[in-house]
Amino acid sequence: MAKFAVKWIIDGEMTVEASDTEHAERLVQELLVVTMTDPQRWPAELGAQGIQGVATPFDNQTDE
Repeated sequence: MAKFAVKWIIDGEMTVEASDTEHAERLVQELLVVTMTDPQRWPAELGAQGIQGVATPFDNQTDE
């Protein structure tokens, strides 16, 4: 087995009601933490439009 670093990009947009931008960002951050730990809620509740992943090997290991 080899170790790989996997980077994920999640592209999405949500609309939230908040008093200001900081409040809006905090609401979404809190929702992210709850949602990412519950596979029944992910990804629809976050409005995700696409998920992309790329794996790269660690320590010059090759993909076998």
